[in-house]
Order: sequence, then C-alpha cells, then structure tokens
Amino acid sequence: MKSCIEIKNLLAGGRVTFNCKLVALNKKSGVLEYILENEYKVNSLILPEGTITYAFYWKDRPFTLYKWFDKNKNILGNYFNIADSIKLTENEFEWRDLIIDILVSPKGVLEVLDEDELPYDLNEKLMKYIENSKNLILREYEFIINETDKLIS
Repeated sequence: MKSCIEIKNLLAGGRVTFNCKLVALNKKSGVLEYILENEYKVNSLILPEGTITYAFYWKDRPFTLYKWFDKNKNILGNYFNIADSIKLTENEFEWRDLIIDILVSPKGVLEVLDEDELPYDLNEKLMKYIENSKNLILREYEFIINETDKLIS
C-alpha cells in the first residue's frame, strides 16, 4: 500500500499529522489504514497497541469515521468525527476537526463526546452545522457502519 498523510486541522488552530497507508481513493471518498503504536484511551474505550484503524473520509459528508479493530480483526468501536474542509489526494487526506465526536461500541451503545469543549463564542452558522451533523450521525450511524463494513470485508 502507498503511504499517505492524514492532516487533522484543529478548530482552535494547529494541526496534527499521521503517517498512514492509502487503502482506497475515488472522486468522492477515501480510506486510510493506521496502526496504533501505543495504547490509546478514547473516553470509555481503551485501544491496545497494535489496534488497526480504517479511517473513512467523504468530500460530501460532514464527518469522518474511524473503525477500530484488534489484531484478530474483532471490532473495538466506530468513532465519528464531525468535520468539514475535507480534501483528499493520493498523498494527503486533510480535514478540519469540529470537536464533537460520537463513539459507537460494538454493541451499539452511543456516546456523544466533547460537547463541553465547543467554544462559547462559536459562530452561529458553524454551530448549526455541527448540530445538524451530530443529528445526522445519530439518525444514520447504523447504515453508515454497515456501509463501511462492506468496503473493508
């Protein structure tokens, strides 16, 4: 697989980059693979070292989706990031993280994360975008998870 950089731009400024492998890319979407080098905690979920991440991006959707698997390919969780400004090329996947995330356990338990971290003075249009995106994910997460499961099976 070809190397590709994920660039996550933070709402408060700054950016974080990750070296990934390009799994798929077309005009509307793309998939990256990333292996965790260290244990990582996401709210109630502990991802062990070696966790396999498949990251899904769409140019026309207001979110990204990380699907986490253990070394035996057992699902650990699905993690939606509310996002905008998604740009996909074969060398770089760039997007802006809009703080709120939604974690879905393998049993379908939902956790909406980080709402308390939204700036109180956030522009009204962006706040509405984030709220609408969250509601879209909460309505359609099962369909999206099933759709992406088919792409990597």
